[in-house]
Amino acid sequence: MNMLINQLIRSCNGHSYETAGIISAFFNDPHQARACAQQIRSLVNAEIEICGSQLAVRL
Repeated sequence: MNMLINQLIRSCNGHSYETAGIISAFFNDPHQARACAQQIRSLVNAEIEICGSQLAVRL
């Protein structure tokens, strides 16, 4: 699942890293973060928090 989420983040032009069961992703603008979060939600059942141009996925 982590690999799939990281691939989705990269496909949305984001950068990510994973620590303590959370994948943090950073984007150029909030629209990219929201669009990526929607894609992740449609494929995996994970808790996602969006804050501006960042998102966090709890694994």
